[in-house]
Amino acid sequence: MINSWLKIFLWNLKKRPLYPLINTLGLTLGITCFIMVILFVSKELSYEKWNPNLEHIYRPIRLFDNGEVWTTSPGIMVKTAKEQLPELEDAMMMNWMGSILFNSDGKKLMKGAMGTTPNFFDFYPYPFKYGTKENLFKNENELVLSDTFAFELFGDTNPVGKTIEALFRNEPITYLITGVYTTKGYPSETQPAILKLIKKTDNMDHWGNFNYTALFKLHPGIDISTFISKFDKFYDENTYKSWGISWEEYLKGKEERMSIENLGDIHLFSKAHKGKGANTIFILSLLAFLILVISSINFINLSISGSTQRAKEVAVRKTLGTSKTKIVLQFIFEVTLQCMFAIVISLALVEILLPMFNSLMNTELEILDPYNKWFWALGIIGLLVFIAGIFPGMHLSNFNPVKVLKGNFGRSKSGNTLKKTMIIFQFCISAIFLISAFIIKSQLDYMNNKDLGFQKDQMLFVRIQNGGETWKKMETFKQELTKLNGIERVATTTRPPGTYAGNGSNSNVDYREISYQTDMHFIDADYFPTMDIKLSEGKNFIQDWMQTDRSKFIMDSDGDTLLLNEIIVNKKLVDKFGFENPIGTEVSYWGYKGTIIGVVDNYISKGFDEGAYPALYMNYLKGDNGDWGKPSFVMIKLNNQDVKITLNEIEKFWTTRIEPRFPFKYEFLDQNFAELFSKHERLEKLVTGLSILMIFISLLGLFAIASHTVQLRYKEVAIKKTLGASEKELVFGLIKDFILITIIALFIALPISFYLSNRWLQDFAYRIDIPLAPFLITPIIMLTLTIAIILAQAAKALKLDLVSHLKYE
Repeated sequence: MINSWLKIFLWNLKKRPLYPLINTLGLTLGITCFIMVILFVSKELSYEKWNPNLEHIYRPIRLFDNGEVWTTSPGIMVKTAKEQLPELEDAMMMNWMGSILFNSDGKKLMKGAMGTTPNFFDFYPYPFKYGTKENLFKNENELVLSDTFAFELFGDTNPVGKTIEALFRNEPITYLITGVYTTKGYPSETQPAILKLIKKTDNMDHWGNFNYTALFKLHPGIDISTFISKFDKFYDENTYKSWGISWEEYLKGKEERMSIENLGDIHLFSKAHKGKGANTIFILSLLAFLILVISSINFINLSISGSTQRAKEVAVRKTLGTSKTKIVLQFIFEVTLQCMFAIVISLALVEILLPMFNSLMNTELEILDPYNKWFWALGIIGLLVFIAGIFPGMHLSNFNPVKVLKGNFGRSKSGNTLKKTMIIFQFCISAIFLISAFIIKSQLDYMNNKDLGFQKDQMLFVRIQNGGETWKKMETFKQELTKLNGIERVATTTRPPGTYAGNGSNSNVDYREISYQTDMHFIDADYFPTMDIKLSEGKNFIQDWMQTDRSKFIMDSDGDTLLLNEIIVNKKLVDKFGFENPIGTEVSYWGYKGTIIGVVDNYISKGFDEGAYPALYMNYLKGDNGDWGKPSFVMIKLNNQDVKITLNEIEKFWTTRIEPRFPFKYEFLDQNFAELFSKHERLEKLVTGLSILMIFISLLGLFAIASHTVQLRYKEVAIKKTLGASEKELVFGLIKDFILITIIALFIALPISFYLSNRWLQDFAYRIDIPLAPFLITPIIMLTLTIAIILAQAAKALKLDLVSHLKYE
């Protein structure tokens, strides 16, 4: 039986190749896209899932009333929580310790180091490539490396027990390598290249110093909501006592609460991301599913259309006694062969296209990685095979053999409603995602062209590595850099726009009874002119902290100089407090008072997802207070001269005069800022590509179905032509049904597209109004393509040989 089915399939494939080839092509494209997107989604969903303790590990977070989320904690809180909260089985913390400069075989390698408590591998149980997790982090000169960075330093050898010379915070030190852990196959947000023992510092005992990432491991069976309430109260009680104020005073200024989130939620569902990572995954999953659905609908539609050409074959077999079940099974068998062929081709295409997809989505996917769930597609495709096979089989097996053999099948309307409904669904989905692609592109164009409120073009920034020595001579360095050809201005800051890195801080700023969480920026007097940030009121700083009279500084209790009592704020802070005349107003922060001397316009510092935050600008801290409050970046504004020559000049000056022991690393601000919405650009490219693919698959199906439909109406066309119908009347009669189908699909798609686009744009603080153009262009594109395909088929009908189609009438 199988042998005879196979022979029938091959004979029909040779006789009528159009439908099977188009069918297989559409399904192959759908399966290929589905597998690649599922690869990406599987990896994104797999972060931390390999961790056996995942359901018990939580990260403390701080939630502010204004929607801001801090994912760091005070060091003292972790220590005290272990002592006062019996729900904790264990707790650990990490913090960024800066970069370490290695000199390996004459090559300078600089990598960031993560400080940690000794129980890091109890929370992240990575397997070890070399060494074991026992007896690690005994001394500050011991390092544990990731396998990728260990390979960069030592090649493919075991480095455990070896020492290496390095420079850390401008001090030479010899490090001992005590372990190398494996990262591949263990997706996680935390895979530091270098781990070292966390350094005990004075600020670790301050309840207001949120410099550490903490993790709690809770005992099994703990009620999370009850613990969160207890944890918030625990933090409040310890904090107000450390501040030396009354409970009433503390509650009066409280505008935040402590909470926790599971380790497995951090990558996609963290409250800090506001669910935006999960939104992308949802969109991609929906796209992949819809492409597979469209391919499936296409497959079923074409299978039914193709099978009707075999109506007489089925009628003869039924007349000879073949059962209905066998006819259905035969069609399932034939569809299974096509699906298997499509799957094989799809897997080959995935291997070919995966490098391009990895580049587009900025990831490293491999089809055989253990976290991949692309084989889910096989179950879905198995269901598709059953449906796609049973539909045409049931469709044909229900026909009356007598009518079919008399030639009446061609005029039957059986199945037309189903086919039209499926085409409407295909076109509707294609239109929705084409409009979505236009909207995403419009938002990206808006983001790229919007005035950010500062100068990002031709702006270079360099991170200061050798803090202490560089700071002492910064004013001289600035003056000498400005003299180089191609450099217009030079400034320093702790927080370049778009990066939000460095040694900035946040604090409550108080005015009378009102308090708001505010971004704190340390800058020099050249920062605003260099960045072309406009002052709307007041004046800029006149001198830098290095030059200012000491009498103008605020002093702390130990007599160390801290900061100037003159500050500049942004319009957002003025609006928050409702200042009518902000110049000369005195506000409080960190327990000190500052007088507002200027107001700057709001500028986009954190990307387009978030609106402007209240910001306060001050001169740098002065005195022996470590790295905090000192310049982190040098901002260099270039002119229009040869940039390559200028960069060479800057590098030469930097590596000979400023930081000779460190590699010169720079970034352009416009490129760095673009990273803030690179995820949206990737989404736009992917949605556009998949939308085009959806339309292509839909049009493939339309082409085949239109071809079949027009062929069924050849006799009708011949009769009308004989009776004197004009070509215009004949063409309109052939295409009107398809135009109506397209219009119905668009009528359904347009309101859905508007709703979905508006929902997506709500994630942006700076967004476009939904434009009208996509809702006009998409119908034009869809109708034009539909008419073009149908006209091509109708043109064949107009060239009919009337005698051959009317000789039996």
